[in-house]
Amino acid sequence: MAEVNMAEIDADSSKKSSTGMEPKIAVLISYIFSLVGGLIFWLIEKENKFVKWNALQAFITGIIIAIIAIIMAIFSWIPILGWIILVICWIAYIAILVVLIVAIVKAFQGNTYRIPGVCKLTDKYFKM
Repeated sequence: MAEVNMAEIDADSSKKSSTGMEPKIAVLISYIFSLVGGLIFWLIEKENKFVKWNALQAFITGIIIAIIAIIMAIFSWIPILGWIILVICWIAYIAILVVLIVAIVKAFQGNTYRIPGVCKLTDKYFKM
C-alpha cells in the first residue's frame, strides 16, 4: 500500500478538530493514554487528519505495549529463561516510551513522527 501523504496530514496540525480540542492537545492525550486515548480519538475525530492519524498510531502502539505486558506477566515467574525474556521486554518497553516522547515532541512542533513498523500499519488502516 502506498504511503500516506504526510505533508497533507501535518498541514492539519493547526486546523480545527471535530473534538473541539486543540489538535496538538488531542494528539498528546492520544499518546499518553495510547490504548484507550488513541482508540477514542481515532473513532471520534471526523475532520482533522493530523489527530486521526496520530491517534491510530498511538492506539497501535498501545496494543504493542499491552502485548509486552502480557508476555512479561506470563514469563516473569519462570527462572532464567523467563528472566531473560523479562529483561528483553523491559528494554522494548523503555524504547517504546522514548519513541512516544519523541512523537509527542514532534506533534507539538506540528509534525508527525512515523514510528518504525507501526507507521506501516497506521498507513494501512488509516482512512479518511
